[in-house]
Amino acid sequence: MKEFDSLFFEFFNKKNDPKAILSKTEFYNYTVQIATFSDRLAALYPEQKKLPIKIKRKWLSESYEEYLQYKASQKK
Repeated sequence: MKEFDSLFFEFFNKKNDPKAILSKTEFYNYTVQIATFSDRLAALYPEQKKLPIKIKRKWLSESYEEYLQYKASQKK
């Protein structure tokens, strides 16, 4: 698995590239891998359990349909 920063910025750049559209599989691969890092944070910082859980839920709730709507709005 890639390091968090590398993975996050790769996803961010691809998500915001107006010329590229991630496939549904690619989109969810990124969001699930990023969410997985929250589990690592929880293990490293057990006194801050609530924040990693919140972050993980946020990433797992990302919607491919909303991503496609965002991509459509980039073209305007």
